[in-house]
Amino acid sequence: MPKQPKKSKKKEIADPCPICNEELYLDNEFTQRVGLLGDYDDVIGWLCPYCKSEFDTDNHLVKFMGENGMRGEA
Repeated sequence: MPKQPKKSKKKEIADPCPICNEELYLDNEFTQRVGLLGDYDDVIGWLCPYCKSEFDTDNHLVKFMGENGMRGEA
């Protein structure tokens, strides 16, 4: 009986939001993060599409969107 070729297991990439833990990974080319642009169309950060928390380009929390629409500055 011939040997069956090994099937490679697809490595799942984990990319959770630091606040709500929802998965942000979409595929090898795209993420679900929403880019935030500054006054001159430069990228200044990103927003989680699930919890609406905002982060800078170094993934530091800038604004926290809590339950019931309560917002907090970080």
